[in-house]
This record gives sequence, structure tokens and C-alpha cells, in this order.
Amino acid sequence: MTSRTVIVAVEGPCCAGKTTLSRGLLKVMADVIIAHVRCYADFVGGGRFLPNAVPHTLDEDAAGLQELLCLERARTETALRSESDLILLDRGVHTLLAHRYAIERTTGLTCFGPAQRAVDKAQLPSRPDLVTYLDVPQEVVHARNHGKFPTDSIFIDARFNSGIRSYFAEITERQPILWLDATLDPGKLVKLAEVEVRRLLARVRAS
Repeated sequence: MTSRTVIVAVEGPCCAGKTTLSRGLLKVMADVIIAHVRCYADFVGGGRFLPNAVPHTLDEDAAGLQELLCLERARTETALRSESDLILLDRGVHTLLAHRYAIERTTGLTCFGPAQRAVDKAQLPSRPDLVTYLDVPQEVVHARNHGKFPTDSIFIDARFNSGIRSYFAEITERQPILWLDATLDPGKLVKLAEVEVRRLLARVRAS
């Protein structure tokens, strides 16, 4: 990773359009050297290979988080070593924290505090300079699901997704976040994100 490399993470609930936005940015920013990092599920070949999304105990969640932190290092290793101008993450480390924030609110398992400490201790070099958050109403999540997740899945649960959004709202003061209305036309979303990412790249290059 060069001193000029910028890290941008695309975040939001499932079915928000993160992959579509990432692909759009790769297309319209072809003049920029971009290292694209696949989401955790794609990296391991499917969500069934990830830790249990709804842990039953703190020990289970701690073990699952350590597995995910190892995945974070593995999936970003090549990008961080590259000579890229931009590293584009399809989900980033905030996903791991937002998930536990929402699990705590949904199930009562007090896993968020331990997760924060574990992530801080990991000192990951892949923390984003900018988060692009796709904000989407719950009814749109259901409309876009098309059977991808079963009706009882935590990933399309209203209270869980409200917790995800609340996490990002709470970190806005210390983490730059571009909030985007995910119900807009995909092309417009790409343009809005492109403008902000190019501004960030220009600032870094000028510094």
C-alpha cells in the first residue's frame, strides 16, 4: 500500500445494493488504480462458511469474531500490498462491529463491548478513510430479497437492521460517512459516491 492509497468501505444492510454500487464505481473510475476487496461471504465461498450470525454465548461470539478478524486480514492482504490509489471494500471492519451492536439490541447478548476491544486490539490496517452507507427502508429490503434470505433470517429482521443503522449513525462524528438513499436510481448513487471518493483522493494527493 502506498502513502497515497485511500480506503473506502461500502456498507449497509443486506439487499441495500452494496455490490451494485461497488461494480458501478469500478466502471466509472477506470482511470484510477483500484483494488477491489470482496465481501466476507464471497471471499470464503458463501455465507454458510462464516461463523454463526446469531451467537448464543459470549464465548461463541468471541471465537466467531476472531475468525472474522483473520478473514479481514486475509481478504485485504493483497490489496494492502498493492500500488493502488484506492482500496474499495465490499463491507469493512465496521460491519463486524455493527453486527454485534445490532445483535446486542436484538437478542440482549452483551457482545458489542468485547467486540470493540477485540477490534481495537487487532489494530487492522484496513480501517476505512470513508464509509459509503446505503440507507434503505425495511420494506425495500424485503422487496429486494427475492428469496435470498429466509423470512426468519436475522439479515432481513427489522430490529436488527435498525441496529445496524444506529451503529453507523453513532460513529458519524469519528468516522467520515457518506449517507446515500439506496432507493435512488443505481446510476445516480454511483455518481454521488464517485464525486465524494474523487474529492477524497484529491485531498490525499494534495497533502
